[in-house]
Amino acid sequence: MNENDGKLYTKMTACALLSLRVAVSVALILLLSGIFQANAETKDLKEARALLEANQPERAVEVLRQLSAQKPNDPWLIYDQGVAAYAAKQYEQADAIWQGLATTNLHPKLRDSVWTQIGNVSFRRGEPFEQDAPEKAVPLYEQSREAYRIVLVSQPKNKMVLHNLKVVETRLAKLHARLAQRLKEEARNKPLEQEIQKLQAALDHQRTAQNLEPENQDYKNETRKIEQELSEKFNRKAAQEEKRADRTLEKSNPSKWEREHAEEELRKALSDFQEAKALDPENKAAQEGEQRVTEKLAKLMTKEGQQLQQEAQQTASRDKEEAIDKYEQALEKYQQALNLAPNQQEAKKGEQEVKEALEQLNMQRGDEQAQKGEQHEQNNPAQAAQEMMDALNHYQEATRINPENTEAPPKIAALEKKLPQLLNAIGQKEQQRAREQESQNVERAIAHLEKAATAYQQSQEIQPENNQDAQKGQQEVRQDLQRLRSQLARKAQQQTQQQQEQMSEEDQKENIESFHSMLAKFKKDDKQREYEQSRRAPTREYTPDNNRIYKNW
Repeated sequence: MNENDGKLYTKMTACALLSLRVAVSVALILLLSGIFQANAETKDLKEARALLEANQPERAVEVLRQLSAQKPNDPWLIYDQGVAAYAAKQYEQADAIWQGLATTNLHPKLRDSVWTQIGNVSFRRGEPFEQDAPEKAVPLYEQSREAYRIVLVSQPKNKMVLHNLKVVETRLAKLHARLAQRLKEEARNKPLEQEIQKLQAALDHQRTAQNLEPENQDYKNETRKIEQELSEKFNRKAAQEEKRADRTLEKSNPSKWEREHAEEELRKALSDFQEAKALDPENKAAQEGEQRVTEKLAKLMTKEGQQLQQEAQQTASRDKEEAIDKYEQALEKYQQALNLAPNQQEAKKGEQEVKEALEQLNMQRGDEQAQKGEQHEQNNPAQAAQEMMDALNHYQEATRINPENTEAPPKIAALEKKLPQLLNAIGQKEQQRAREQESQNVERAIAHLEKAATAYQQSQEIQPENNQDAQKGQQEVRQDLQRLRSQLARKAQQQTQQQQEQMSEEDQKENIESFHSMLAKFKKDDKQREYEQSRRAPTREYTPDNNRIYKNW
């Protein structure tokens, strides 16, 4: 077979290390060279060669199988078995042999031969499906293609493999193009969502065909047609979503759920218009739809932000924390609007107002918490520490909102100076409580140590440098926790073992009771049988005082 046949052919490079050299032509004539060992070919290999030359590959398979049984780990013989199976058109068996061999550590030349044959046999396995079941042929042809590509990594100029790769890619491209057309036909008269799904799958196949044969103008044209058709479908879908959102937003006072649903519909419409534009950059309807929906969504986000801002203003006097939460939600809405439409003036104005309000509220809340912390510092240091840390967080948030805030930094500095000492004192106190509880209740001691660990950790987060008390305390707590947890684990293990032993004793007792119950049953049966026999044919005088009737025993 020559290169102009458009058919696969294989011709292994001659190599003294190979047990077989294969040349597969139209008639599939295989010539075996044999194992290059002791300067002579074995008798069995000569027989296999003769059988293949006589066009009796099935018998050659059996000869090689017997020979391989004598040398089960010989990769050359395993490879030969695959060649003989291939010659016998036992393609699945040959594929299994070569794929198994490919997972082992092989001589480089044998490895390339194995992958070449995997490419060949995968192609042969796919051929029967090409006409009637292309979806089954595709994965086999893809496996063939990948096998040839592996060979070309080490042999980039291998003409035979390059030729076979081209044949496989041409066939594979045709199959993908056929599958694309089939999916296009299946998309007809389907609901819009299903139609889009079918066309997307068709486009994937058509693009794959084009990538396999980049110079094929027909494939390029068909890809373009599917992209344009799919672009129009996304336009239709986006228009429907936009219309549903408009109906909701036209209401005088839509509920919160309705507004959220309208936002969801607009976001889907925006995504679909963008997809339509990506598929067909010249699609004017998609361009206009994207701009229109972007503006609607930005206005909706601005309106949502304004409503949340108003709720925050009404809440601020009675609950600053709730007001802060609502202002933060409003800020997020304004920022979403500005991401969509950077020149949205109402969103810009709202964003600035909300930032100013958040800065003021955080400063006020920080002052309140700092004052409470000072009041509780002597009587309840743990509560004081928590309140001071809350104050610190509020001051830091105020500076994050407005980096030019001049009031917050000195307050932050004062808290950062006081808090580490307070937290270290809390940690030391919790350690002392743990020592007192250790002999009485290990679980409580562990709980105190965990509180101490938290205090020391927070202390070091605030003052990472020059904080030896926290570092020392944390190390001590870590060691004590490890010791007590190990002690607790041993105790739990002992309890479990005792329960298992107790259960084992109960099981033995139940077994003994079961045995006695069974024995009693047999006794009842035996005595009943004796009574019946005595009643039917008494053999001795009946004396009520000496003989007991066991009928109901």
